[in-house]
Amino acid sequence: MNARFAKQSLAISIATLISASTQAGVLTDLYNSALKNDASYQESRALALATNTDYDIALAELYPSAAIVGTSTKSEPSGTTTNGLALSISQDLFNMSAWYGYKAAKQIPEITQLSIEAADQGLMFRLVSTYLGALKAKNGLEVAEAQERALKRRLDQVNAQFEVGLIAITDVLEARASYDDARASLFTAQSGVESALDSLEKMTGVSGVDLKKIQANYPIEGITEGSESEWVEKALAGNIALRLKKLSEISAGYKAEAYASAHYPTIELSHSALSGEKAYERNGNGSTALTLTIPIFSGFATTANQDKYAYKHTEALFAYEGEVKTVKADTRKLLRDIEASVKTVEARKVALESREKALEATSQGFEVGTRNIVDVLNAETALYAAKTDYAEARIDHIALVTEMKSTLGTLSPADIESLDSWLEG
Repeated sequence: MNARFAKQSLAISIATLISASTQAGVLTDLYNSALKNDASYQESRALALATNTDYDIALAELYPSAAIVGTSTKSEPSGTTTNGLALSISQDLFNMSAWYGYKAAKQIPEITQLSIEAADQGLMFRLVSTYLGALKAKNGLEVAEAQERALKRRLDQVNAQFEVGLIAITDVLEARASYDDARASLFTAQSGVESALDSLEKMTGVSGVDLKKIQANYPIEGITEGSESEWVEKALAGNIALRLKKLSEISAGYKAEAYASAHYPTIELSHSALSGEKAYERNGNGSTALTLTIPIFSGFATTANQDKYAYKHTEALFAYEGEVKTVKADTRKLLRDIEASVKTVEARKVALESREKALEATSQGFEVGTRNIVDVLNAETALYAAKTDYAEARIDHIALVTEMKSTLGTLSPADIESLDSWLEG
């Protein structure tokens, strides 16, 4: 694959990604906006395409070079002027440094393509994570608003009972304190939503996004197919960061060979032809030379570069090995976390149902005098905390599944559209 073909295929790939579905949802719309507006994505893509030009630069070292030099000379004191042209062509016949440099550059088109894919998947993962974070903030705000309204009603009820002498001032103070805490939490939640919307706007350029919640019947499911080792192998084969590390290691190895080859002799074939007003130029005189160059001493620069890039190759090798360990560990952890998240969601749902019943029973006890206002307030606080925990557990599960797809290297616009279909209309 040459550099030009790589650029064309990448352009086609990006154009395919940008095209929106005919029934795009809010998340798909945000993704398409982020493709155009996210500065980090554009920076990564530009860097990848800039790196891709290194292939052409390295290939040029193997091509012949040609130059035409024109001269115009005025002689004194005669004042005569003579003009001439010289054409020179040279070609390396043996240059191991240039050859290994080309071998290193052969990895660049694939590195470029993977870098673009990494930028795409990174954008999708960041977008989903940011959107889910915004949903958490919105849910927190809704819970805070509901809690504030409920505690306000409870405070009004307690005040009415105190006025007729049914309860002591202590109960009023407890209700007032709980209501004030709820109001403070509400202000914090409002700020959280604004910050979350700002984060989405920064990425997409879209202000005031209408956040759609996850439908209640979204399936919370674990990974049932395949063993842990099979999923680890899939991650090792598909993880984009790991594949980039491997290509970088291969390229670094060839670069080390290129600088080590600087000790080798080079052979160059050159030819020059003259054309001008002098007799030997009018006769079309030219020359052809075969030049052998043997490096002897360059102030230890050759040895220093050889050592430098040998170390860089070692660095790239260990970076790859470290990434292998990271991908293995991350995949195993994600498998465990996803399985745990399924159980957590179910447990949070049961806990929420229990808190609802507990509040109902405590409220009835307060009405008949067997429970005090502190018990009621505590039960209400526990209920709203349970609502928050359940909503966040569902969102965390979706975030883990998305991260797993990113680790496997399979996250795609189709996953954005799929999640879109589970957002409330």
